[in-house]
Amino acid sequence: MKKKLSGTGLCLLGIFLILLGCITSFELYIKARQEKMNKNVASFILDLYSGNTLSKPAHPEYSAIILKTQSGKVITTDNVLKLFDENMYSSEIYKDKKGNEVYLYAKNPTIGEYMYFFIENPYAFGMLISGFLVFAMGMFLLYTVEEKQVVKTTDDKFVNYIKALRLTLSTSKIIPEESVEKAKGILDDILKKYGGKA
Repeated sequence: MKKKLSGTGLCLLGIFLILLGCITSFELYIKARQEKMNKNVASFILDLYSGNTLSKPAHPEYSAIILKTQSGKVITTDNVLKLFDENMYSSEIYKDKKGNEVYLYAKNPTIGEYMYFFIENPYAFGMLISGFLVFAMGMFLLYTVEEKQVVKTTDDKFVNYIKALRLTLSTSKIIPEESVEKAKGILDDILKKYGGKA
């Protein structure tokens, strides 16, 4: 009973840690993405103030920016001029009253990118992995408890058959023929039950 409670407790704790680990690791993943996009925006602004019309972002795969001024000048990040698939990005357009336009593209998060983040930062998934290990331990405890219960039930049945056989043999002097037949019947039951042939 104690093992069963421990196993159930570990399973529940494991599930809690898995859920908490998923939330925590996803937040770390989103934070890391946001930091990279912020760096891209910061480098674009610095290049803009430096008078450059072409900005080279630190993390070109995460975001792209295009600025069209009222005078018709175009300032952009260099990744726009390379292979650029708009379907992989969510975009926003900002306009002011003077006619300046800013096109901002941010890459959509994907499972593949999330898994790559996992490979690069395994420590961020520590709680998630711990949850899986605790859950596995709980399942192991529950499984061993069930196995023992099955064995105990089987042993109890076997002992009952042996007791019945002993009782039958002890009465063989009083009722010899019936006792022998009864004993044979019990032995047949034991053999059938535990894998032999009658």
